Amino acid sequence: MQLGTQYLLILLEVVGRAIAQAQAPAEAGVGSAISSRDRIYTGDQSSNTITVIDPIANTVLGTISLGATRLSDLIGPQYIRSVNSHGLGFSRDGKYIVSTSVTSNTVTVIRTLDNSIVSQTFTDRQAHEAFFAADNRTIWVGTRGVDHVTVVDGIDGGVLETIPSYGGPSKVLFSPDGTQAYVNHIRAPYIHVLDVATHKTIANITGLNHTFSSDMMLSADGKRLWVAHKVVGTVTVISTVSKEVISVLPTGPETNHPNFAVINGSTYGFVTVAAEDSTKVYQQSDSEKPPTFITTIQSTGVQPHGLWPSADNTRLYIVNEHSDSVDVIDLTSSEFEIVHTVDVGQEGQALVYVSNAVTSGNGTQNLGSQGLLNRPTVNILVRVNGSESHPNATALVTVRPEAGLDMFQVIGRSMKLNATYEISATCQACGGVKIPLLEFTAAMPIPGEAGCATAPQVLGFFKFTGVYDLDSLEVYEK
Repeated sequence: MQLGTQYLLILLEVVGRAIAQAQAPAEAGVGSAISSRDRIYTGDQSSNTITVIDPIANTVLGTISLGATRLSDLIGPQYIRSVNSHGLGFSRDGKYIVSTSVTSNTVTVIRTLDNSIVSQTFTDRQAHEAFFAADNRTIWVGTRGVDHVTVVDGIDGGVLETIPSYGGPSKVLFSPDGTQAYVNHIRAPYIHVLDVATHKTIANITGLNHTFSSDMMLSADGKRLWVAHKVVGTVTVISTVSKEVISVLPTGPETNHPNFAVINGSTYGFVTVAAEDSTKVYQQSDSEKPPTFITTIQSTGVQPHGLWPSADNTRLYIVNEHSDSVDVIDLTSSEFEIVHTVDVGQEGQALVYVSNAVTSGNGTQNLGSQGLLNRPTVNILVRVNGSESHPNATALVTVRPEAGLDMFQVIGRSMKLNATYEISATCQACGGVKIPLLEFTAAMPIPGEAGCATAPQVLGFFKFTGVYDLDSLEVYEK
């Protein structure tokens, strides 16, 4: 069968189809209760894995390896597997998940029944997030390094088509009835609304709070679209009915992902705020009116990132990127209590919940233990010395084991724009001598704060644990 004919048949399956959204986020009474047949998945960037969790027992069943961990054989000339597991999506029937790898530009489809790889497709630059269309086969991929969405055949693999969408598409979501697609971008402040059947533009929703939008989410009824802006720490609230911006939420620095749940008949929005180690909770009963702030959920770990509710709206799952853990939130509690914390693979980015993923068997085939380490990740917040003009400057230091070495990561905050900083520590094995470890420049300006900048990701790979004293870390402006 020619590729064009095959694609036409796939499109015909979508036209006119209206599917009740039984997957989360789901409307009240539509999604099924939490079951051992359900699965939670996290995209673990450093360990290059997908962690698989049983939501009934709140236990890790194992990990799916997408390739080698950081600093192993992936930098070799013969390496051909994926690099940097990042985004996650799923099919509405729960039979497949899709994983994107941002460094190798790969889209990997995995069968939820047995954790086997169904297909793998190489796309354009920076495949960031992807989701299945309502046909449970075609996948629309936000490829941030180019100005189009890439459409992939999830079952047989291969690129079917590209759809122009200026500004570096970051994520694609579909309306509950499957007829419309929403695309956000990292270089243009608008949402591109597309007709799924014809790929024609329905609308461009403009007026977003900032150009850079890494993530977004639709509510269960499809009437609300919340668009996160990590650089400025805000969320643009959009009505998909009027296709207008309703309000802008000042959520906090390093805002990551939004998501929704229906609680007592009302829609609640949840937004992870990495720099505050918290998740902000809002209520938005009317999609045409601004949300109301309700409370803050403090994480047990550091840098909350991806989050997803269960289909019955009783639990919310949040992955802590710098603690390699998942917090389980009880949504039936008025206090939104954390009732469990589960250790997962390294540097979790995305998290999804899939109902009825395992229709038979125990669903543990093809799972391993890559990324599940006995030695925990360590985090410490260090204040910057010698920066009189920026007294609030700090550096979050994260140390995690990687292939015989340690990944030493620094996030610089509230620093002087274009200033150079050095971080040092006492070498225990060198008689207590202070050794410079890394030097970096704070080069990313903070909008609205003149002369202020961040250093969002500074990486070094060397043996730290057992050699240097963590409590002796110092950061100073050179």
